[in-house]
Amino acid sequence: MLQEFKVRNYKNFRDELFFSFRTSKNYEFNRELVKNGIIKDCLVVGENASGKTNLGYAIFDIIWHLTDKVKKRTALYSNLYSENTAVFFEYSFLFETHELRYCYEKTNVDLVIREQVFVDGKKILENNPEQASIALSGAERLDLEKWDRSISLVKYVYANTVLDKEDSTCRVFYQFMEFVNHMLWFSSTEGNRYMGFSNIGGNLFEALAGRDGAVEKLQAFLQDMGICYQLLVKDGDEGKSIYCRMGGREVRLSSLVSSGTRSLIFFFLWYMQIERCSFIYVDEFDAFYHTDLAKAVVRKIIEIPKVQAVISSHNTDLMSNDLLRPDCIFKLEDNRIRPFSELTDKALRGAHNLQKMYKAGAFNG
Repeated sequence: MLQEFKVRNYKNFRDELFFSFRTSKNYEFNRELVKNGIIKDCLVVGENASGKTNLGYAIFDIIWHLTDKVKKRTALYSNLYSENTAVFFEYSFLFETHELRYCYEKTNVDLVIREQVFVDGKKILENNPEQASIALSGAERLDLEKWDRSISLVKYVYANTVLDKEDSTCRVFYQFMEFVNHMLWFSSTEGNRYMGFSNIGGNLFEALAGRDGAVEKLQAFLQDMGICYQLLVKDGDEGKSIYCRMGGREVRLSSLVSSGTRSLIFFFLWYMQIERCSFIYVDEFDAFYHTDLAKAVVRKIIEIPKVQAVISSHNTDLMSNDLLRPDCIFKLEDNRIRPFSELTDKALRGAHNLQKMYKAGAFNG
């Protein structure tokens, strides 16, 4: 799991932003949201332009140079306040009882200029303009003369060595790479946009119509969300399409659904395979949702046992101890991100109305 993240000189984050998933709180409710002292599911709230989307982009910068997954290029990379400054990233992961720390610097999204990997405090890899070093069992004979420095050394080692899987450090390194390869960022505010994990493309409805059993599962999922459609698949000149039976008529689903339902179907497309993800960032997921629907979707995400999730939203109705807990709701403001539990001296309990407290300024901390 990801336990800490730092970024400096990135987009609107003019100073170092530190996002810690660690918690020492021992709330008696919603204990499933925390695993081994690390937050598994959390909500990030903040005003417009506070950086919620940029936070997701920053966390997912790691997939650019370590994976071959789908990426989303943004218009601006470096800091808004200072040009020609290297961007610094640092990730701390916990795999079983081992900590892996990965830090690197970039001047643009495609090129790593420095990187280091530590396992339990011991440096196992370093790449900088002056030198490159690797301390992994099985990588002793790796020919660095063939290494193209435009490629991350971490990725080069992973792709070109057979490491000793009996060695605990090598196992942690493999777990790290598997985690990064299964990270997923998605948003449905402007269509089905995503980064990482998969290579799904094309028309959403055609993709679902062509999968065995997918439409039946979609119908059950929508009903679970309070939307009762009778769906069926029909063959046409352009292939299979999803239709909705309404009375005596059959209407193409794509021409029927609202923006909110379309967004929900986007979510379902990822939900079908989300158990294979390691970490997800769902950006502004509820822009088109009714409050009750937004809560139902959050519950769906929380119910997934082995996936770490960050959800960003403007919806204050989600600030509820019925759904989450004070150490799992983060406020992003003025280059800082902190949980509600650290933004007040008040001893928060399950009976507190977090939304009401937030509106009253109790978490201006």
